[in-house]
Amino acid sequence: MKRFILKLILLLVLVLSPLAIVNQLYIRTNYWKGENNVDKFNDIPYNIKLGNLGSSHGLFGFKYDNIHDIKCYNFALSSQPYYYDLQILRKYIDHFEKKGVVIILISYFDITRRPDYSVYRSRYYRILPKSSLDSWSLSEDVCYNKFPLLSAKMNILKIIRDVPVETMNPYYNRTTFMDEKKLHDYCIKKHKDWTSSEGEKGKIGYDMNISEISSMIDLCLTHELIPVLVTTPVTDVLNQIYENDVDFFPTFEQFSKDLTSKYEGLIYLDYSRDEYFSNNHEFFSDGDHLNNIGAEEFTKTVIMDLRKKDLLKNRETANF
Repeated sequence: MKRFILKLILLLVLVLSPLAIVNQLYIRTNYWKGENNVDKFNDIPYNIKLGNLGSSHGLFGFKYDNIHDIKCYNFALSSQPYYYDLQILRKYIDHFEKKGVVIILISYFDITRRPDYSVYRSRYYRILPKSSLDSWSLSEDVCYNKFPLLSAKMNILKIIRDVPVETMNPYYNRTTFMDEKKLHDYCIKKHKDWTSSEGEKGKIGYDMNISEISSMIDLCLTHELIPVLVTTPVTDVLNQIYENDVDFFPTFEQFSKDLTSKYEGLIYLDYSRDEYFSNNHEFFSDGDHLNNIGAEEFTKTVIMDLRKKDLLKNRETANF
């Protein structure tokens, strides 16, 4: 029996060792490091004065590269639900400077709709502790975090032919914009996707979204941070399509009113129908996402508006 066990151990070592080596090669690829942009959570700075949460509208809407007088950080990920905004804020809240500003995004699809967490959960195994996940299993932790080779599928070929590191940057080559025909077609499809029955929860979804945003606001206030609600710009083409939904904009506007009435002094900056952005299609990569040019202009605008409200000061001039 002892001899059999030793042989079994040897066999397992011979089988698992090559897999472990291949797994290490895979997690060293540019592709895996930057997949879903989670690599940006490897080195979060401290003393952040301005940070934003959010989904792809936040990810592509805020570009801080040319902002040097205050420390900023973009915590947004594509399709990030409010639940995970909250978990990320909880984990990294001590990275903010006292009286720092936390931007919480409100997007058209975040009012009454609720996402399927399982579609996006894999990325959060690499970012958050077990207790912060909406659901955790050992098998998922192994496949998505500790031994991602098991879930790599055809991406395993990146070991042989990796992608250039710069292409994993979310802002890589985001300077183009759509012609009018493509833009119109995109907006029709986007509206259809956002108003489909899938994910629509009506009043239940509305209340759940309000609750999760409220939890983020409460967390900010407890830690002496300043929460600010922001809606990023949307093209006039998409807005015109939404105008045909007679109930949409009243519900959208009521959503922010419910929050600003609940929290005295809570600021909401709504740029969704700001004509300077909405009418300038060269600021957008599609119907609702800013390209790099638009993101830089929008980021400067938000910072300017926050300064007008006396929410952002240079460290040299701060009174706290």
